[in-house]
Amino acid sequence: MLQEIRAFLLDEEGASLVEFALIFLFIAVVAALVLPGVRTRIQNAFNIGGQKMDEATGAASGGR
Repeated sequence: MLQEIRAFLLDEEGASLVEFALIFLFIAVVAALVLPGVRTRIQNAFNIGGQKMDEATGAASGGR
């Protein structure tokens, strides 16, 4: 059992960006459910990110 854990930790096959994003999303959802103060900060972060993406795509499409 200990050898299996060690082999898992030493495995050099890296996680993909999608896996990291899913882990981050899971942690954010759990934190939002458990810590009410974090919920507002997470919501604000996603809102700001969405606004920045809207600005970037608006600028790329000629302002609309």
